[in-house]
Amino acid sequence: MTDDYAGTWPLLERSQEVSAILAGLAVPGSAGVLVVGAPGVGKTAIARAAAAQLEDTAQVVLIRGSAAMASTPYGALSVLLMDVDPAGNVESLPVLQSLQDALRTRARNRPAILMVDNVHHLDDPSVRVLSYLAEVGAARLLVACDGPAPSAARFFDLWRTRRLARVDVAPLTFETTRSLLAQLLGGPLSGTAAVALWRASRGNLRSLQLAVRGGIAAGALTRSADAWVWRDAADGTSSHGNDGVPGPVAALTGTARQVLDVIAVAGPVPLDALLASCPADVVDELEQAGVCVVDPEPPHTVAVTNGTIGDRLRGALAVNPLPAFLERLRSLDAGGLPVAGRLNLLRWFLHAGVPLQDAYLRDVARAATEAGEPRLALLAVRHLAGVEAADLAAVRACLVRLRVSEAGALLERIVAGGAPASDRTRTADRALTVAVEAAAHEGRFPDVLGLAASQEDALRTGPLAAERAARVVLARSLTGTGPGAKRSLARLHGAGLPAPAGTAAHLLLENGFAALVHEGHLDDALLLTGTPALAAGQWQDPAVADTLAGTALAALGHGDAALRVIRPALDQLRADNRCGLLPLADAAAAYASALVGSANEAGDTPTSRNRWDAGAAECLPWAHRSTISLLRTLADALVSDSDAASRRFVVMADAQREAGNAGAELLLRMHALRLGQQSQAAPLLDLAQGIDTPLAGASELLARGVAARDPEILLQAAEAAFAFGHRDLAGSAALMSMRLHDTEDEPLHFIRAEQIFRRTHVPRRNTSARRILTDRERTFARMAARGATNKEVAATHHLSVRTVEGHILKAMAKLGVSSRKQLSTVFTQ
Repeated sequence: MTDDYAGTWPLLERSQEVSAILAGLAVPGSAGVLVVGAPGVGKTAIARAAAAQLEDTAQVVLIRGSAAMASTPYGALSVLLMDVDPAGNVESLPVLQSLQDALRTRARNRPAILMVDNVHHLDDPSVRVLSYLAEVGAARLLVACDGPAPSAARFFDLWRTRRLARVDVAPLTFETTRSLLAQLLGGPLSGTAAVALWRASRGNLRSLQLAVRGGIAAGALTRSADAWVWRDAADGTSSHGNDGVPGPVAALTGTARQVLDVIAVAGPVPLDALLASCPADVVDELEQAGVCVVDPEPPHTVAVTNGTIGDRLRGALAVNPLPAFLERLRSLDAGGLPVAGRLNLLRWFLHAGVPLQDAYLRDVARAATEAGEPRLALLAVRHLAGVEAADLAAVRACLVRLRVSEAGALLERIVAGGAPASDRTRTADRALTVAVEAAAHEGRFPDVLGLAASQEDALRTGPLAAERAARVVLARSLTGTGPGAKRSLARLHGAGLPAPAGTAAHLLLENGFAALVHEGHLDDALLLTGTPALAAGQWQDPAVADTLAGTALAALGHGDAALRVIRPALDQLRADNRCGLLPLADAAAAYASALVGSANEAGDTPTSRNRWDAGAAECLPWAHRSTISLLRTLADALVSDSDAASRRFVVMADAQREAGNAGAELLLRMHALRLGQQSQAAPLLDLAQGIDTPLAGASELLARGVAARDPEILLQAAEAAFAFGHRDLAGSAALMSMRLHDTEDEPLHFIRAEQIFRRTHVPRRNTSARRILTDRERTFARMAARGATNKEVAATHHLSVRTVEGHILKAMAKLGVSSRKQLSTVFTQ
């Protein structure tokens, strides 16, 4: 199966570079173009693509360096010299003149372009001749090279003197990498699979190809129903197969190879920590070989350039770890390795089955807990002597229920050996954090705010304060209090404040996203889960980001967009549901399918899909459980009984009123009202007037419009909801506005309401939908408004004049206009 992806890959998203090459070659007096990029980035493919476009207008000759001919003078020029008789030195004037004549003869009065590849294997005499031919205008060069190495020095001199144009080829972005893979593999990738392959390649095409082939061969990259998914090992290690030691690694000196092995296992290593055990020239050798890169920013970490090479080295080293290598790793760990590096070491130690001392396990498990890696910490403490199975089971149960703060408290207790903590402040900090988490998990958000407000001054800056602050952001949104999610998040990320890390960073992403969506800031929320965030590694589990994004899109009525995100996420979660969000993704997919009218495909109905995971859903925090209930009720409103669904929303809203969650109550009463429970207009209006969010503003207009039976106010509600992305609310308000529209009302209002309605998935089974223009009525009316006669419209569409006349009259009646002049005014406005 891997052979399917071993050949030439499609050249995507490189039209800009190809165009730049062609433009550089077309400049009068130009000596050509220098294409520069890292090995494997795709510069040769780009140069070939440009050359292919010139084959009809120029004579393109390939000059390719090779290791076998590198020591042979003029060896690379054999393809040119075969047309001349070099009687003496090739660089003598007569021979060079003969070479120019031969090029002109071969080109037949067309430009001659010499495409030069594998520059690092060119002999210097060949480089001199090529430079001469370009300088005298006998040919133009198209040179693809890695960088300013000695063999490429003459070409870079031509660039510095502006004889050669330069085109730099950067690695593919995360987004273009994902697009390329989707086309190559014939289907979308889950976020987890895309991130795994991105980390292995960093946009390097050659590395990406190796990663894909290795991932498929190892069973890590597999095809599911709707997408390609990634199956990581239980210990978090990646697998890209093992096709042997790559060439650049095999060419290293012994010392450099030993240092490379350490870097591959420990991950990015600060330069100072590395230089404590190896000389600087070894790091230089690794850089020059292209296998490592040094970050220019402090602390100047050294990392393996190619993630696939790193994975192969880690896998090979884990098979039979040598004592000397283990000692080097332990020395590096003792020398002040950053937390991320220490955790990388722990993963590899566990994967390789290296015996570990209890003192080390306790220390690194504590570090993993504080870094927001409780599952890794659990793997570590399992190897401690004397740990009770019941304690481990309790931690696992917390992780299943996504009670990460409580799991952290239990892990701390295990690491401490069951002894009571001596630091009372730390104990109080942890206890308060667990209490806040429990309140949020149960939906008691006023208690979340109360507990956070009652904390002692010493705890306001404690190590766990950021975790509590993250939960407060969502609590304020769901209770309808506070400054709003955008301002709360801005404060937590304010200048001079430490960046949230570990568990706090993860909680802030998830709770901030949920709060933004709930208040009506969909675009801001999607920035948190978008391509830049995934590429930067902000999400520990990309499946969480995709699930939250797909769920938000579905909950706001974006059926097609939701399915594009949630279907790959759903496949990924079915392969690996360590985050526990499969029930949420299932509910989102069911409602999104219902929105676009495909809920019954393959028995895929909201009621049948989720029976098996009811228990799993009950383990989730209240915010996720309530979203699942919301989505199921919305799906039922679409596919079965909207009246029953609207009454259920009233019951749910009453429960939130009793719980003190005014923000959550507002959302539920809005749905109840838009689905037909007009008695909810008054309580919704009271709620909305006390909350300052986009959702509250649109809900207030909806309540006012329903209470006053005013189509213009309802149109304002539809426009407000559509502006912040709530398609369900916008469509329902638009439909109500059309229903109440009278023939004496402004026709433009009806047109605008209809335009909004058509861009939503709100069902049209309501009898008022008969006033909506059909596609044919809209088309004919627009042509008539622009001055076309009935006869002209009929001729355009090959219909009878009477048929056209009937459609235009129906459109005018629906719009409440009586003349073509009025019709023209409506469509012009």
